[in-house]
Amino acid sequence: MEIGISTGLFYHKDIFPCLDKFARAGFKNIELWAGSGDWGKNTHFDYNNEDVLIKIKSAVSLRKINICSINAPFSENLDISSVDEIQRSIAVSEIKKAVVLCEFFKADHLIIHPAVKALPLTDKNFVEKKIKQIKKSLADILENAMLHRVKIACENPSPHLLGGWAQDLMEIIKDFPKEHMGICLDTGHANLIEKPDEYLGKIEKRLMTLHVSDNSGDYSSHLPPGAGNIDWDKFSRALFSHSFDGVFMMEILGSARFADPDEVLAKAFKRASEIVKMR
Repeated sequence: MEIGISTGLFYHKDIFPCLDKFARAGFKNIELWAGSGDWGKNTHFDYNNEDVLIKIKSAVSLRKINICSINAPFSENLDISSVDEIQRSIAVSEIKKAVVLCEFFKADHLIIHPAVKALPLTDKNFVEKKIKQIKKSLADILENAMLHRVKIACENPSPHLLGGWAQDLMEIIKDFPKEHMGICLDTGHANLIEKPDEYLGKIEKRLMTLHVSDNSGDYSSHLPPGAGNIDWDKFSRALFSHSFDGVFMMEILGSARFADPDEVLAKAFKRASEIVKMR
């Protein structure tokens, strides 16, 4: 199993100096963070700027780094579950830009958040409306993605968001073809509900890719593996038992952003190397 890391660790910085840091730490696989922000304005690269994209493509090629996936843009203003049809349509349109990014960078997967805003999950009628909007959005995005030969991976969000629980996420995507749409298992989000290896067992038929991070089970702190309470030996064995052959893609955010980046990356790569060798 190969090891990768999301550039989201440096979402607050210019991406270009960071690519050297990934290469020095030994990473050959990355996920580009188009992530949190509105219309590309608050990310560490402007995905609307063709010259910037060409420069990134050249930079990763020079460093022999593979872009495996793209984390689609999301924010409270870019939420595919929005019951406001205009807001939903805007979010879908923006995510379709990320589909084109995947094709441009030859990235296999586009990671999508099914919901962004917290909502009263006890309000059955409202939840049903939101689920209907998510499915409508996913159908629209997937139609576009299939034209560009891009696979969609829906990430399990934190439990206070719609789709955070395994059964809910499986229900949302069940009618979509599994060869084109699956799940990005976020270990940190899963750990707020149950042990990630147990969560994996519930979604393994649709598992497509990973967002690996650790926490202490209290909130999604996106710590490096080993800095929280996840049993990585169990999780590693579960991955291998389910024949997962994708990239062990880490998504480290939070406090790690303020530590020495070279040290964070070196330790993360070392720890990930140990985990993927576990049985």
